[in-house]
This record gives sequence, C-alpha cells and structure tokens, in this order.
Amino acid sequence: MIRRFVVKGLSARIVQFTLVLLMISLPFSSQLSGIAEAESVVVCCDDSHDVDLYLIGGSSGTLTPFSQLLEDEASNSLITNSITSQEEVGVWSMGKVWPGSIPESNWNFVMNYRVSDAGGAQINATATINIGSQTFSDSTNIDSSVLTQGEGTIEFSIPVDEMTVSSSSEIELVLSARSVIFSVPGGNAELEFLWGSTDFDSKITADIPLMELSIDEPEIEGSDAYISVIIDSPYGLDALAYSESIELTVDNQQVPGEPIKTQSGDSIVVTWTWTEASGGEQSIQVSVKLNFQDNGPLIEGSAQFTIETSDSGGGTGTFYPENEPLRTGGSGSPLAITQIVDLASDDGNLKLSRTTTLEIDGEMAYWMRWGMDHIGDNDLPTNSVFYGWSPGGVSDEDRESRSIENVELEQFERELSKRYRTYMSDISGMQIDSSDLIGDSTDFDTISISLDLLGEDRVIYHPLSLTFSTLQTVQNSERFDLVSSFTSTQSAPLWQSYTYKLEAKSSITTSFGTADLLETDDLSFTHSRYPWGEVIKVEGTSMSLDEEFSFYIQPSKSLISTPMPLTIITLMIISFGLVISLSMTKNKHRRFLLLELVLLPIVALIYFFAYPGLFVIGSSAVASGLWLLTALVSPRRLQLNGVEEKPELTVDVPVVGCPACDTKIPVTSDERPLKIACSGCGKTIKIVG
Repeated sequence: MIRRFVVKGLSARIVQFTLVLLMISLPFSSQLSGIAEAESVVVCCDDSHDVDLYLIGGSSGTLTPFSQLLEDEASNSLITNSITSQEEVGVWSMGKVWPGSIPESNWNFVMNYRVSDAGGAQINATATINIGSQTFSDSTNIDSSVLTQGEGTIEFSIPVDEMTVSSSSEIELVLSARSVIFSVPGGNAELEFLWGSTDFDSKITADIPLMELSIDEPEIEGSDAYISVIIDSPYGLDALAYSESIELTVDNQQVPGEPIKTQSGDSIVVTWTWTEASGGEQSIQVSVKLNFQDNGPLIEGSAQFTIETSDSGGGTGTFYPENEPLRTGGSGSPLAITQIVDLASDDGNLKLSRTTTLEIDGEMAYWMRWGMDHIGDNDLPTNSVFYGWSPGGVSDEDRESRSIENVELEQFERELSKRYRTYMSDISGMQIDSSDLIGDSTDFDTISISLDLLGEDRVIYHPLSLTFSTLQTVQNSERFDLVSSFTSTQSAPLWQSYTYKLEAKSSITTSFGTADLLETDDLSFTHSRYPWGEVIKVEGTSMSLDEEFSFYIQPSKSLISTPMPLTIITLMIISFGLVISLSMTKNKHRRFLLLELVLLPIVALIYFFAYPGLFVIGSSAVASGLWLLTALVSPRRLQLNGVEEKPELTVDVPVVGCPACDTKIPVTSDERPLKIACSGCGKTIKIVG
C-alpha cells in the first residue's frame, strides 16, 4: 500500500518523482534477508518471578540463575577453631538485574555445611541481602543454630521489602558467623561451608524481575510467516543458552522446526518459520513460553496479529537472517569426529599423515553455511570470525543468495587453510582447540582442507562435514602427543556430547612404539601388531565437553621394534629353539618339551598386543632357552635289541642263553621238548628240560 503525502512548497512533479522512487525501492526493502523493521509487542514481563540464584566461585563469588555453571568440585570456607567474634564466610553478588519492581517477600537462603571430627557445632550466623542501598538480614535461631555431625544445611528466611530496582542495581549476599562452638571436638575439629557444585548447590531463592519478551509483527514471504521473539535480559546469550526450553505456538499449535537465533545489540532474537497459513488475510494468536529453569519460572506471553499470505506458495520454508546467527540456543549441536592416521618411513624420515573429519549438524552447521554465503561481506561486525575474509571470485550476486555456490565453497576452503586456527579455536568460532585435535600448524609439511555439503547447498539446517588432511615429520623414538582434550574451553554449550573415533596404522618398517591413553575411562583403547603393521583404535561415544584425556605415541623405525623385522627376528629365535630342541630329543622322552610348547601362544600374544620389541625378543629367547634346557635334561628312552623300548612285563619269564651268541632268549611256553629260534644268530635251540 502506498501512503498519500501532502507536501507543501514542492511542485507536483517533485512529488511524483518522489513517489516513483518510493515505489522502486519498495521491492528491495521488502526482501527478507533479515528481520525487517516491524512493530514489536511486549508480552512479558511486568511481574517478578521466583528464581534460584546459585552461589559459584570463591568466597568473593557470584550469584547466577544457571545451574549449568555449577562445577564438579565444591568451593569451601573453613572454620577450624571456636570463634567468639564476627567472621565473614563469603560474599556473592549479581552485578546486573532487570529493572522493575521487587515485591515484599521472604528470600530463602540454603547453605551446605560439613562438621567433622566433632560431635557437632553451635553457630550464631547472619545472612544479609544488599539491594542497592537497602539492607535486609536474618540470623540463626535456637532451632537452626545447632549443626549435627556430618553434612547438612543451614537455612535462612530473609524478609525483603517492596522496592524498585534499576539496571544499575546490584544484589549482594553476605554470610557471616559471629560465634562457633564445637561440641566434643577432636584434634582436627572443623566446620566447612560448601557451595558451587552439583552436590553442594547452595542457593538463595529470590523474587525479582528477570527479562522482557517481545514478539515482532510477523514478516511475510509468499506463504511463509517469519515470527520473531525478542529476549531482553541482563544475562545476554546465557538467557537462551542455559534456559531449559523455548517454544512458540500459533493458534495453540506448536511451531515445529529449529528456530534461527541471532543477536541484535544486547537482545537475543529467535525466529520461527510458520508454514501453516491458510492464505489470504487471517488473524493469528502467537504465544511464547520460555522455561527459564528446571522446575523454575515459566516466562510466557502472547499477542494477536493480522497477516496476509499468499495461497500459491512462494516461500522458501526457511528464514534467512541478516545478522550472523547464534551458534547455539542452549542444547548444542551434534558433533562426530573421525581420525585416520598413517605412519610410514620416507627417505629415512618418519612421516605421520592424519585425516580428521568433523561431521557437524544443528545450529553450528547452519552458522557455517550462513558464513560461507557471506564471504567478503563488508557489513559484518569486526568481532565476527568471518570478518575480513577475502571474497576471491565471489560476486555480489553469489553473496547472500541463500545457497552456497561452488565459487563460495572453493573460496571458503582457500581462506580456511590460512585461517583455520582462528576459525576453530577463537571464542567467536567453533571453540575447538585445533592444536589439540589436528596438531600444531608449525609442524605441518602440508595441509589441505575440504568441505562436503552432503548433498544440500541451501542455507538451511542440514549437516556437513569438514576434513583436515595433514602431513608432518616426527622424530624417531620421541614422545608425540597425537590428540588431547579439545573442547574444554567452551564459553557456551556450542556442542552436545560428541563421538570420537581414531584408527592409526603403521607400515611394516615403522612402529608406534609406546602408546598410551591417559586421564580417562570413557574412551576405549586397543593397540595390536601384525607382520604387515600396527593398528591402534581409540573410540568413545557421548563424550562430555569437559572430559580430560590425552593420547600419545612414541614412533620408531628401529629394526627390533618395527613389525616385519621384529616378526623375522622372533621367528628365527623360535625356530632355532624348536629345531635344536627337537633334534636333541630324537632318542629322548619329549613329553616335557611338548608341555612347554604352550609358550608359543604366549609369545604370539605378547607380539600381538604390541609389547615393546625388546620384550617380544626377550620372551621368545626365554622360550627357546627353556626348550633347549628341557631337551638337555630329558631322559633317554630305554631300548631292547635295537628295538624301541617296550612296556615292562607284568609277570616273570624265564630266559636261556644261546650257546652260539649268548643272546638271552625268553621261554614263553611250558611245552617240552621246545624248539625256539635265537633272535641274535637265528639258530634253533631245543629245550628238553
């Protein structure tokens, strides 16, 4: 619709010219490459909400509404002697609050404690709340002043008067003890206050204003409606990243799909694409619900809008933001990492090639696609990781086209080969330590980077894979850290728990040497040796972002440790021991030697499980030595007339001597006269008596 203007002092021709310019500019201004200027309706919140503020940090710590910031280990403050004068336990503050009204209410404060080496303790403690210039406090009474042995909690109910706070107001919590007396104390009696961990989540429940929610007037593109919710709070991105959930409904039906998150100044903008419009003009009821904490306040509001959409399609089905999308809305993106490592010898040098593939989905994949479509964009803020990238051959027609052209993909790969350290490790990038994952760039002989859009070139939610291929020279027999924790520096939950898989292979003339996985039980590790090379496998699923681990190898090209030479040496030692011992026992009993052949599979297992080469050679030498010793001491087999030894007779048999050769001839019959042949000379002897 073109508005009518009445302009005094200008000719009709100037007015017509102005209207023509306005009509020409309207199509360009209506392109939805971002959130167009639209009226916003504030839907929440004039009221305050009960919220848990957790104590984190040391004795001069902070108050935060986000339980995700609690650590595994608790902070503490110790009282080791009975005190009779006031002693400060700790001070925790929240520097920014949302302006509004605080109603009259009681703020409940719970502090964890532990009494050890004493039957208990009696304490006189005071908890004080400072809000701006106002001070409120509560002290322990008779019922709460006695602390039993072991772990427990001290609770305070602090009355707070109705008041108004501004954005510059500060909330401060102070805990102090005026007296502590131990009952039946031991030599190491102590009272320990604990906070800041998941097990000891000391907190104060406050009734304060938290934020403001606004809903923008929907932007229409064809049959699609883009509905944006604006979150204004003192917590910035954390308000979205650490909230339990956020959802949008239109006419009581939840809008599906992943919304696009952007930041405009200090505001967080969350935009959904609604594709269920009936076409034409219609009135819709839009509602938003933000679950700020688990079992905590539900912040919600709604507004009515009248929209007009096309009933013949025309929408893209996906909102395309003008501002750089946020990398996380709180849940994090799926991440799977696969590494293929090969160790070989080239001109006497050990060469390690490594192919690292990151399969990325969710918000991070969308953020990467959006960045590729903005290569060379001069309007990007200076704190963007994409700022200053050379456009190369990317034209203005290619840029911000909502799809990734080949020229953009190729330029992204070229730029990333120079900027990958910042792109990966920077706080405004992927927040993955590149040196811990793929190695130190100063050590690389070569590096190449490729990106696969996995069949989808549009800027939408769709996975992609990023592959780094590196080659570097490593030193013989020196420890080499192959990979270590690379996600421990997350400033926000960019990633979900990730999967990791590494497979490393050596050639027949190289070895990984001593290899070990340290500091974790969540990764599986195997190291095997074959005549054609060694194989290492490291695997883990659902890995936590703060999981600490490191994996190192000690590459070698020594003859006694590399697979094929070690195989030959081992077989030679084993064969020598077997052949000689079997030769030595040709006319001896072999039963003991055969029992000791069990050493063969033992040596084979030592070889297979990649024990050091000296250990394999030593075990094979020990086995051969035992065989030779056994062959040496094995008893000879008894022989009778040059015939193999026969089993002993169980009855006595008389014998007679041959008159010709004196051979002993057994007489096995009582018949007389008896003729028998001599086994020695063959003559026949006649026995008559």
